[in-house]
Amino acid sequence: MINFRFHVISLIAVFLALAVGVVMGYGVLGQPTVDSLQARIDTVEARADEVRAENDRLRSEQERLDGLLAEVGRFAVNDRLSGAEVLPVAVRGVDEDVLEETVALGRQAGAVVPGILWLEDKWALRSDEDSATLAALVGSPATTRAGVRDDAARALATRLATGPTTGRPDLLSALDTAGFVTLQGVDGATFTAATVDARPRRFLLAEGTGAAVGFERGVLPLASALAATGRPVAVAEYWRAAAGGPARGDVLAPVRTGRLATQIATLDNLDTADGPLLAVLVMGALGQGTVAHYGFGAGAQRVAPEWWGV
Repeated sequence: MINFRFHVISLIAVFLALAVGVVMGYGVLGQPTVDSLQARIDTVEARADEVRAENDRLRSEQERLDGLLAEVGRFAVNDRLSGAEVLPVAVRGVDEDVLEETVALGRQAGAVVPGILWLEDKWALRSDEDSATLAALVGSPATTRAGVRDDAARALATRLATGPTTGRPDLLSALDTAGFVTLQGVDGATFTAATVDARPRRFLLAEGTGAAVGFERGVLPLASALAATGRPVAVAEYWRAAAGGPARGDVLAPVRTGRLATQIATLDNLDTADGPLLAVLVMGALGQGTVAHYGFGAGAQRVAPEWWGV
């Protein structure tokens, strides 16, 4: 009769056999397997070291080229905007450093650039209160937010193009006080509403992926209104890749393919290392009467303006 002790002894025998099999198998197969795995690990680590070294080299080369571009850019823009009045207008969210670099290059090109005019988040009119406030400031009778924004764009464009209206409160100053715009001086320069007088000037409008105010709510109506005043206007895109977002140049389609194509110049790569340099050259080309579309996104005609003598 098979009893409990027999079962215990049988189980112990099975486990001993398994243990012996594992030990024997390791003795036969284990070391080569370990050596093979170690060799693969060594190969991967060596490749990772090579990639890190290559990345360091490329990073160093990129820094060198960026430095070279900054130095060469000063020669490229020399006298391209001699004596011109230029005002950058940007939607909050566009890289501030890039705009400041553009201002600096514009000044090196000989332009008078007082600073940067920012369209703030309030311009999007996300609340009834903001809509009512802006309507009161610009004297808009519109009953929709879109209508108020369009009226505000026309009013702001008129103010920027022709200066303040004598005997009336300055609209630009009022918009600044109410938080719809901000006047930012650059490199210690003072920039107030009074700085923007009736002198003829060129306008560089900058919009960006994910900016505080969408293109068709901010930059597009303002650019259209400025062009209607006869002032030279360019729109520059600060593009960033975003999941499900527009491709480079897509947001500029209303300008590049519509009636504004011959009135407003565009640049779709303000975000690249040479973006500020190209923006300054585009403003210079406007002074030559050239309206074209630059960059390498949809609708671009050229990478950069054609050379002209100075």
